[in-house]
Amino acid sequence: MSANECWFCATPTRNGEYLHFGMHRDVRYTPLVIALHTRWATTTAYVPRCERCMSGHVIEKWTRWIFAGSALVTGLPTVLMLGSNLSGEPWADQWQIIFPWIWTLSWLVLWLGVRQHWFGWHRLAPRPERHARRHPAVVRLAEDGWKYGGGPPGS
Repeated sequence: MSANECWFCATPTRNGEYLHFGMHRDVRYTPLVIALHTRWATTTAYVPRCERCMSGHVIEKWTRWIFAGSALVTGLPTVLMLGSNLSGEPWADQWQIIFPWIWTLSWLVLWLGVRQHWFGWHRLAPRPERHARRHPAVVRLAEDGWKYGGGPPGS
């Protein structure tokens, strides 16, 4: 594989098309009067990625976030309905809870389909974005003590 081939699908890329894979290390915590101040070193590994794979990764991220938001929005009325049932005063139109559940399950199927390549869409990336962790530049940085992500968890 050459430096001008996409890491995810091995097609030729134009110069400058990269996944900017952030990594961090040397996390230092400094206690302050009110909070904890955190500092860390960052670096970026450049993983070659073609336009098709970039758009496929964006589609996967959007479907994941819409599914997660839909699940949160569906969960609230479900919890309220269950609470009303447990209190002995059930809602009159409980059957209507099926509509947000159908919406959420539809987004789940779409997200899984995009992620598992159930659909024959040509705009999807053949490998997920996390495949970049196997790129030689990322592996070298990980061996040197760098951790995945632009900063420590919770930063």
